[in-house]
Amino acid sequence: MFRRLAVLLAAVAGLALVPVAFAAYPAPFAVQGGSGLLSLDGSVHFVAQKAGADTIVSAIGTSGGATLEKRTIAGAYGIPTVTQSGLAAGLFHDGSAFVLQNVGIEKTSSFVILDAHDLATRDSITLRGTFGFDALSPDASRLYLIQHTSAQDVQHYVVRAYDLATHTLMPGRIADKTQKSWVMQGWAVDRVSTADGRWAYTLYANPGGYPFIHALDTVDGIAHCIGLPWRATDQTPVFEFTLALKGTSLVVRRHDGRTWRVVDTTNWRVSAR
Repeated sequence: MFRRLAVLLAAVAGLALVPVAFAAYPAPFAVQGGSGLLSLDGSVHFVAQKAGADTIVSAIGTSGGATLEKRTIAGAYGIPTVTQSGLAAGLFHDGSAFVLQNVGIEKTSSFVILDAHDLATRDSITLRGTFGFDALSPDASRLYLIQHTSAQDVQHYVVRAYDLATHTLMPGRIADKTQKSWVMQGWAVDRVSTADGRWAYTLYANPGGYPFIHALDTVDGIAHCIGLPWRATDQTPVFEFTLALKGTSLVVRRHDGRTWRVVDTTNWRVSAR
């Protein structure tokens, strides 16, 4: 596993030179090409493609594959991808707009918000530091970002909130106040969100420590980190685990669909079933 990590991190330096990120560093990262981001009603894929130094964003119909709309955006942008398996994200909860982020690892990070109807630019954001998309509040008033320690240390990070109304990065980090010593690090494996868009649950593999679930309340801007029991040093199997919500239970499943652990989201207790 540790050899795998070394190989993955060694690929970081070359990411800015390729149009598609290949999960060579911890999510989130921006993807150009591929299937893109699905619209709320499932009728359209939003796809970002390299166009020299710029980006062509297309709205492509899922039935027939016709290009319904197209825009050129100055700069290199892609669809935010929040897990190593390639889970696309960035769509507003009401489906009216979506977020693009800059491709590669940069000391200055940039985002654009496009209207889902005509791909017009609604807003643009530039921040000093290495940031990536994490989540949105249901009313789209807050944009949650992963801030990496630096462009050289992308495996350690904190969660930050950006106020879209005032265009300001909110002070402090979004952290579990009951576990102040918790260090955010690892590789996002899977994510599931509640139907109302309030809670985003992300499973992380954390070589050298314990796998955990990061529970983000996007309305109140608070988080909980739930450590999961793991005795082996090799966390390769965790990369194939998935999450599912059943009422107030968050189910962690093995690759074959069997339940591995269950988290009670009312009190964060972990049980075997």
